[in-house]
Amino acid sequence: MQKTLLAATLAAILGMSGGAYAADLTAGGSMKDAPAYVPDAGIWSGFYVGAGIGGGMTNDDLKGSLTRIRQEDPSLEVKGLGGEGIFGTVEVGYDRQFGRFVGGVFFDYDFSNITGDFALNLGSNTYKATWTLNDSWSAGGRVGYLVNPSTLAYFLAAYTQAEYSVPAGLHNPDREGVTLGGGLETHLGGNWFLKAEYRFTSLDSVTLYNRNIGDWNVKLTDQADIQTGRLVLSYKTDLFGIGHDLTPLK
Repeated sequence: MQKTLLAATLAAILGMSGGAYAADLTAGGSMKDAPAYVPDAGIWSGFYVGAGIGGGMTNDDLKGSLTRIRQEDPSLEVKGLGGEGIFGTVEVGYDRQFGRFVGGVFFDYDFSNITGDFALNLGSNTYKATWTLNDSWSAGGRVGYLVNPSTLAYFLAAYTQAEYSVPAGLHNPDREGVTLGGGLETHLGGNWFLKAEYRFTSLDSVTLYNRNIGDWNVKLTDQADIQTGRLVLSYKTDLFGIGHDLTPLK
């Protein structure tokens, strides 16, 4: 289900891109013959709220180490952790249009159930557990280019903080990192917009466990990467009429 959602988002991005390109080709018989595009200065400017759904995958680089205290180290093996799941998202933001370019800022919150399993082999003992990416939030900006009057291709960058549920006994700090991504947004009509977006998030490494067990010190660290695809429907309005004061580029 979650892989299907991620694939569907990427397919939507490619489909929207292909449609925008085809529209440009057929506008006047060819790109050369097409009339010069003069964007509506106000259509992409304004505050917006949105909600959507997506699918995501995590890849965790789990590392374990043993420090000898009084005798030979035992064997230690940490098997990789990967998780999949779906999530819902809500967001708010503001965009401003400058001719064919659009820049803006945004804040969004994801409600997730991306869950993974891992196994820790310590000597002759094996410990198995699961953990879940519960939620995360991002604050950042984006900049885009209007490939036609109703389609925006954009790049985004954001600061992200994520909260996990981990097995009892492990340290569980909030994780923070950087998100990069991009997508396509289309104007559906009126104040409604729909975007298909891909994101890659790299979270900082955290120490989950660092404790003496008998004659050994056991340390477990984790660095997580998250990939998501999402579809978001938003409602945008230029509350203060700022966008309509702009002069479109010709």
